Amino acid sequence: MKKHAILLLSLLSLFNGAFAQDQTTRNTANHDSLTLNQAPKTEMNYSLPGLYNVTTIGILSGSSQNRQAAPFSFQSLLMYPLTSHMALGGGLGVEFLEETYIPIVADFRYYLRTSRFSPFAFVQAGYSLSTSKKANEYVIYDYYSYWPGYYPQYEDLKPLGGFLINPGFGVKHMFNPDFGFEISFSYRYQRLNYEYLPTNRIEANYNRLNIRLGILFH
Repeated sequence: MKKHAILLLSLLSLFNGAFAQDQTTRNTANHDSLTLNQAPKTEMNYSLPGLYNVTTIGILSGSSQNRQAAPFSFQSLLMYPLTSHMALGGGLGVEFLEETYIPIVADFRYYLRTSRFSPFAFVQAGYSLSTSKKANEYVIYDYYSYWPGYYPQYEDLKPLGGFLINPGFGVKHMFNPDFGFEISFSYRYQRLNYEYLPTNRIEANYNRLNIRLGILFH
């Protein structure tokens, strides 16, 4: 009887040891699984490598000096990334102010993030070339040497184009590593020159809010 009791106690001790070891193994496995599931996910880099294109359409709004309150604007840029955050490029477009112009610009931009969604800041500078040989309509104010003084006089002017600068900010959203969408807002200063008679020139300065929507693709 005593031998049977000793044998039973030995078996119970072995069983308890095996159960405790199995429970420890399960707890360790569950802890490893929890640690693996809670590991932070690495966010994908959505900065565009190599040359990429930015094509936008927009309006130039906010000036009473032009008969068109919000002229249409189209632009296409070819950009090259200097780093994962900075890009430099250039391009051209078409705009309809009083006449039709082709702006040729250099573009520098800085993306705050390399993630799918990123704000960015940019600045453009360049020159607008006129495609028209004659201004649509322009009023020159001449002066009478006698009463009533100044009077309007319509003259034929030759548009010559002029300098532009366009700083602004925007946001981009990438749908995949090769294709995305952007919206931007910027301040546009445009100086246009007109030839009036062989020796005279007239300057027209435009200050506009430039609102643009566009796509990016690699």
